[in-house]
Amino acid sequence: MAEFVYTALDERGNETGGRIQADDAGSAAGQLRRRGLRVLELRPARGSGGFLGQANFSDWLASQRSVTTTALIFFFRQMSFMLHAGLPVAQALELAQAQLSNPRLNLTLRLMLKDIQAGQSLSSTMAKHKAVFPEMAVNLVVAGETTGDLDQIMERLAVHLDKKAALRAQTVNAMIYPAIVVLAAIGVGIFMVVKIIPKFSKFLLGKGKALPPSTQLLVDISDYVRLNGLYLAGAAAALVVLVLLVYQTRNGRLWIDRFLLRLPVIGSLLVTGSMAQMNWALSILLRSGVTVFDSLKITANLLGNRVYADQLHYASNLILEGRDIARSIEHPRMPPLVLQMVAVGEGTGALDEVLQELGIYYEKLLEIAIKRLSALIEPAMILVIGSMVGFVYYAFFQALFSLVSGR
Repeated sequence: MAEFVYTALDERGNETGGRIQADDAGSAAGQLRRRGLRVLELRPARGSGGFLGQANFSDWLASQRSVTTTALIFFFRQMSFMLHAGLPVAQALELAQAQLSNPRLNLTLRLMLKDIQAGQSLSSTMAKHKAVFPEMAVNLVVAGETTGDLDQIMERLAVHLDKKAALRAQTVNAMIYPAIVVLAAIGVGIFMVVKIIPKFSKFLLGKGKALPPSTQLLVDISDYVRLNGLYLAGAAAALVVLVLLVYQTRNGRLWIDRFLLRLPVIGSLLVTGSMAQMNWALSILLRSGVTVFDSLKITANLLGNRVYADQLHYASNLILEGRDIARSIEHPRMPPLVLQMVAVGEGTGALDEVLQELGIYYEKLLEIAIKRLSALIEPAMILVIGSMVGFVYYAFFQALFSLVSGR
């Protein structure tokens, strides 16, 4: 026998709450319904058994795992298919749970199924698991329950997450090779400073000859790095930690994001990525029946760049004052193309379609930009490493020629 905390409405519509003893959540909900109560929330009472708020250690362990984007995409596609086939939500959740291998998502669906069997809506049960389902998903499900298009909403969520994951994967894949080259350059530099140059320097100084300027510069750099290497590494680590701490603050993150947008190549890439995500998210939300005010708020929370997120939050307040969307989102860093196309969409009544086309356009533009950046970084990194090695060889040969010539 377990204890549950409930919130419910009585026959007069007044909210009431309390605790109830039952074998499980379904039995507890049945007892409450027999009392004439409409259950709003039902959850296990804290300290009523179990392990750290979960029914057992296995469930607690599953609750500590993360839910991958791939698992969420698979879940939403499953739900879309089953709801479109006419299955009720509870049965669709039960079938989806049986086919999922992700422990955290499996546990979440099991808890959601109990709440739905207790009379709660799908959106309200999803809202209890904010660590699993993003705010956008909850709001879209609310709209789907209102319009009756829940199967289409699930498919749109799957498509949105799929596109978001694809953009992230493209960016990561494009950065893998440059990252490897940078690490190789650092490794080569450290090896030369620690092993090669000191031995060569000792050999040359043992000959009692004055070193050429290029060789002397190389030796001085090597000595300085070897003597102060730990201090330099500590300073670099402290700078990274400082930047991360500043980025955690609202003003610091805004300043850093604004600075990144001004960088020549990276700034353009960030703008393109933000526009792809913003337009695609707004298109899905508006098409699903979410209000413009809520769509702007939700999309603002999805964007990683604080400059655009703050502008969308500000724009949502301007919408309440009666201003149109195009003028509300106007900002020096907002591309003119977006403003013009949004104005056209508002004028023709096809804003969701225009935003979708803009999202597709910026996705393609981002893909091209990533490939171009990757193509530029490769020769740049090769040039850097080549310059390092070339300077070392030049300094070495200058010293050798000096010894041979006897000068």
